[in-house]
Amino acid sequence: MYTAFYKLNERPFELTPDLRFLYLSPKHREALAHLTYGVAERKVFVQLTGEVGTGKTLMLDALVHGLDATTKVARITNTTISRMDLLRALAWELGLPGTGRTKMEMLREVSDCLSQWAADGRNAVFVIDEAQNLEAPLLEEIRLLSNLRSLARSTLQIVLAGQPELRTKLEGADLRQLRQRIGIRYHLEPLSLDETGEYVRHRLRVAGAKDDRIFDASAIEAAYEYSQGIPRMVNIICDNSLLSGYADGKAWIGRRTVRETVESLETREPAQAATGGGQETAQG
Repeated sequence: MYTAFYKLNERPFELTPDLRFLYLSPKHREALAHLTYGVAERKVFVQLTGEVGTGKTLMLDALVHGLDATTKVARITNTTISRMDLLRALAWELGLPGTGRTKMEMLREVSDCLSQWAADGRNAVFVIDEAQNLEAPLLEEIRLLSNLRSLARSTLQIVLAGQPELRTKLEGADLRQLRQRIGIRYHLEPLSLDETGEYVRHRLRVAGAKDDRIFDASAIEAAYEYSQGIPRMVNIICDNSLLSGYADGKAWIGRRTVRETVESLETREPAQAATGGGQETAQG
């Protein structure tokens, strides 16, 4: 709706993760470096945590995108599942039929596949997003998967990504063995004020903006104050601010437009909660 008015090729602040819009702040660059190093060095467990909306899923997308054909990636985001469902999901992601009717049959099917990959000099990575939802018994099942070995090394690397609750859960005494196997840990922090400005301008440029200063400095500051540097919240604020600016015929977005947008969003949130509406698309 507002794209033509602001001379954009597309909407710059969609919530759906899109690597074309990837902005690597120093924090995100470091997070990706930790993930990439963990996989390259064959660490058995790699852990990435961060608040809702900080970009964890996009970091996982970037990690997977950067891997070559010698690495097989199995990835799941539905973490409220049973042990057998976990094994079947892993088998399916590995390209296996997953026809085993018992846990032992499923494990044998997966183990044989991973052993063949290892014998061929290849690697397999199991990426689990939203890992904070995993119950302790399922986390223990995942630890047992790391015991699958061939040629004196683990045949499956596991990347656990989730909200800060994951760190708390892993501190439990019953998960001590898993916690001790995590070779790489990184907690993704929100953007700073300067990084928020760079993030907004970067997304505008990718969307085709001839002038990436559509949001002036005061608007960026207001967006940061409300979002506290959480990229998903920045997207919501900026998208709605562009819509408001378009409705008012404003070629530039200033602090007042952002403040009015934030007030409108805060007014709408209780109503959405009461009706069950307004579900967000996950960004990480």
